[in-house]
Amino acid sequence: MIKTFHPVSHEDDPLKNDIDFEPKCTCCPTGRSGHRIIVADDCLYSLGGYNPNYEHFVSHNQLLNHSIFKELWKINLSTKKWQLIDDFNSVPPTVASHTIAKVGRWLFLFGGTSIPFGETPTSALYRYDLNNPINDGHNSLKERSNRWHLIPVTGDVPEERYGHTMTMVYPDVFIIGGTTGYIYNTDVYHLDLRGPVGIWTKLSSDSDPGQPVGRYRHETVYDGENLYVFGGGTDEHSFSLMIIHVFNLKSRMWGNLKTYPDPQHGFPIPRKCHSCTQYKNDIFMIGGLNGTTTQTQGVMKTFSEIWRFSLDNHFWTKYSVKLPTPLFFHSADLCEPKGCIYIFGGVTHYKKNELVRTKRITRLRVAPGNLLELAWDIICDLIQNRWQDVDMNELGIPLMLQARVS
Repeated sequence: MIKTFHPVSHEDDPLKNDIDFEPKCTCCPTGRSGHRIIVADDCLYSLGGYNPNYEHFVSHNQLLNHSIFKELWKINLSTKKWQLIDDFNSVPPTVASHTIAKVGRWLFLFGGTSIPFGETPTSALYRYDLNNPINDGHNSLKERSNRWHLIPVTGDVPEERYGHTMTMVYPDVFIIGGTTGYIYNTDVYHLDLRGPVGIWTKLSSDSDPGQPVGRYRHETVYDGENLYVFGGGTDEHSFSLMIIHVFNLKSRMWGNLKTYPDPQHGFPIPRKCHSCTQYKNDIFMIGGLNGTTTQTQGVMKTFSEIWRFSLDNHFWTKYSVKLPTPLFFHSADLCEPKGCIYIFGGVTHYKKNELVRTKRITRLRVAPGNLLELAWDIICDLIQNRWQDVDMNELGIPLMLQARVS
């Protein structure tokens, strides 16, 4: 049900299944937190992230000491090979606790922060063309910098923020909450991208008595009519999951949804910096943090547990399986055809008074997936890095699958 997804470059490493296996290499992204991933087109895309304890190489081979990863990586889920497709020269600087979404060939980036946190947040919206990656050896520096397009907007433009959520049902975009670094909110904004200039509208009202306490690093899911907010917190506090805050898009009002505990395990402990991934009417909540990441300020409790919440009956169910290690500030996304959630990066633990970040990918199966994808995954596991030695036509592999590894 849950397994580590090893890149092919480390598939034969005898230590690959060790909990602390974090090879220092340039073939994979460095361990990071505060990044965001999207799974689409048989690839996992990872943008940005943060790690203050690592000197890393970027694509032009200049050694930099920079704790924000201004990088866009992609791993092909068939070949299991990582590729750096955009780097330091091009990526916007505010790629920690940002949000991303993919529509067709376009990757959208909204908000986020650079360092120092609290002094560098943004409310800019960018668009990136995934069909035109920069690292093909033929692009000038000027051409690289033009890959990210700042989308012009007007109207009730939100304050600069990070740690918010973005729900994109193109051409509609919904933003909830976040922080400037000093002030937390649960404001709800809508962005209409139907025209050449995006139009922002604030949907929530500060006078709404049902508006929840301001927060960041919460999670939001959408059922076509309502936006559901799961957890979140401030620097020092984490909020309860016994009540789910719900924003109705028609009435533009907040309400509370009472939830029901797992008969054996009760309710999840309040948390932030977790992930929530939606499969139909089930929400899968993974990992998270209760407390503060500053050891001198209080107790930090981290989670390796996996919970499912049903939008149908509002019951919590705790899974018997766990992540290999506790995890927070990670990112997760669903590959629906495979019936799997992919989880990448995040903070695992403290070591010598420093937070340790991972580059591990974990795959959690939450649905059967279709038979074609199941069969294809078995073929990929068998062939691994020997695609050049295989006659896929002779094996009867459909052209649509061959294109994934070409």
